[in-house]
Amino acid sequence: MGAAERKKWLITLISAAFVFIVLFLSAISGLSASRAFSFRSNTLNARVPQRGLQYAPSFAYYIYGGAGDKERILRLLLAVYHPRNRYLLHLSSEASKDERASLAASVMSLPAIRAFENVDIIGKPIWSTYMGSTTIAAMLRAAAILLKLESGWDWFITLSAADYPLLTQDGM
Repeated sequence: MGAAERKKWLITLISAAFVFIVLFLSAISGLSASRAFSFRSNTLNARVPQRGLQYAPSFAYYIYGGAGDKERILRLLLAVYHPRNRYLLHLSSEASKDERASLAASVMSLPAIRAFENVDIIGKPIWSTYMGSTTIAAMLRAAAILLKLESGWDWFITLSAADYPLLTQDGM
């Protein structure tokens, strides 16, 4: 093996080791490739809200409704929206796929929601009735999803499309 070949192998080995170390460090620090290398095309400078005892509490909202409730869910979301909070929207299985897609498009058309990326929609709803244990199961599923998405919130609030807040976020 000549000196040029050894140098080429050494550079390849060092480059591979560097890539491995970077990937390993990002894996143990909790960075995900999709977040670390994502491109945001918004015009807002979104700041991540600060959390802790000296700051206002953070809420996780589960907002649900049925067929025909798309507009009411959107109205309720806009009434309680705050960048510090996390939101999970759910249209029940009685709502059509088109209604679900329309809700997602309406939500993503709002610049603040695109900037803070704190609103999610359940894509495949579970069947539930409002008089049985399936409502509780759906609420527990929503809490589990919200915990997987982000666990920095302080309180979990469930609202139906028929609800409307009497207090603002700053009033709570």
